[in-house]
Amino acid sequence: MITLPDHIMRPLKRVNRVYFTDPDRILAIPAGGELVRQNEECHRLFLVLRGNFVAYRHPETFEGSELPEETQVRGQEVFRAEPRSYVCVQSFFSRSYHSSYHIVALEDAEVAYIDDKTAAVEPEIYGSLEQQFIPVLVHELAARNFRIFTHVSAKEEALRLLQRAEMASTLGQLSAGIAHELNNAVGVISRRTDFVADNLSSFLGEDEPLNARLFRLGYEDDSFVVAADIRSRAREYEREFDLPQEAAKVLAHIARSQDELAKLGPGFIKHLKKNYRFWELGHDMRDLRMASRHASGIVRAVKLLGGGTSSREPGVDVNQSVRDALNLLTNKIKTVRICTELHEQLPTITADPTELVQIWTNIVNNACDAMLQSDTSEPVITICSTALHADGLEVLPTDYVAVTISNNGPEIPEEIRDRIFQPNFTTKKKGLDFGLGLGLSIVRRLVDSYGGTIALHSNNNLTSFTINLPTTQIHG
Repeated sequence: MITLPDHIMRPLKRVNRVYFTDPDRILAIPAGGELVRQNEECHRLFLVLRGNFVAYRHPETFEGSELPEETQVRGQEVFRAEPRSYVCVQSFFSRSYHSSYHIVALEDAEVAYIDDKTAAVEPEIYGSLEQQFIPVLVHELAARNFRIFTHVSAKEEALRLLQRAEMASTLGQLSAGIAHELNNAVGVISRRTDFVADNLSSFLGEDEPLNARLFRLGYEDDSFVVAADIRSRAREYEREFDLPQEAAKVLAHIARSQDELAKLGPGFIKHLKKNYRFWELGHDMRDLRMASRHASGIVRAVKLLGGGTSSREPGVDVNQSVRDALNLLTNKIKTVRICTELHEQLPTITADPTELVQIWTNIVNNACDAMLQSDTSEPVITICSTALHADGLEVLPTDYVAVTISNNGPEIPEEIRDRIFQPNFTTKKKGLDFGLGLGLSIVRRLVDSYGGTIALHSNNNLTSFTINLPTTQIHG
């Protein structure tokens, strides 16, 4: 409803009181009842007293144009009229007396009216009928302009989102195709790396077993050691055994303690002094193997998000979907410490892996953005998975898998916690990672479609999202 200034509202109230209070010119319209039909002759101007109306218009069609069946039958909604709104203003004052719209009551309603035979009251004081209704015309013009502005704004926003959705769809299709080709190439690298490593180890073993041992130690080294510890231990070994710097660094990787050093056996360090590069060769092959597997994980995640699957099937590994999401976000999480506590005996569920990856990706991505914008020191994201069984849990009628994603970023203000799951709500205002406010609304929609739940907890120390997904689906 448009709010008009007092100098317009005062005469408008007088017009309503004088012309629209005659009991003989008040009509009751039941819900669904028609006030006027499009192109129907109508010599009346209506004021809505109670209830709401909707105006439809059947657009003119031409050959080749296709409108939805519902629109063809009912017409396109043009505006709505609430109490104190005027209807048929244009047709009445233009003297065309033909309604441009089909107007229907949304609920039981009442309208008052005047017709073209109504004489002006006190014209010598207030002027002609048209002059007295100038406030009505101003009111209608303001309301119409507001409706047009609102409609245009909504249309532009819908077109913008549609364009982004089309771009995302195109990118998804292209990504899936590219991922397929990359997967073939990465698969070759992965298989050939294992083949070369196995044969090189055998070849070295035939010539010098200690060289083969150095190679296998490098190739099978999957441990993680802080670089500062390696440098410190390497300096000790360099002094103690008179080793070259690179050889001492290799020994620091192999032997983390005196016990491990003793297990290497006599003659190992002397041999290492000249042949440490065989360990480096094995370690480089190990890096090739790990890089190819990591690339395979990224390709798999891209294929999933690009539409690799399209149905919910049993036997989906939730933990694997979490890993796929993290692979997809490799570049995003470079500056964040990721801690995973994934339950090894987690039951599989009936799901679409693509949808699961989308859920985890949106939540982790939002957490990264929030911590980046707030300059969180030492940002950490922790992802935990566990099984929830129905036994003894009244709120859970079936077995569930629970995934909790937590971060140590800023608290989500309490006043917006109910809004963050609404479409078009976003707190991202700057940089290239501006948001459309769709991520968490998509998460909520997907979780709801599984019959699951999502809970948010946030304070100054920790913000966490816990998603519970049933292990089975009634509707797959």
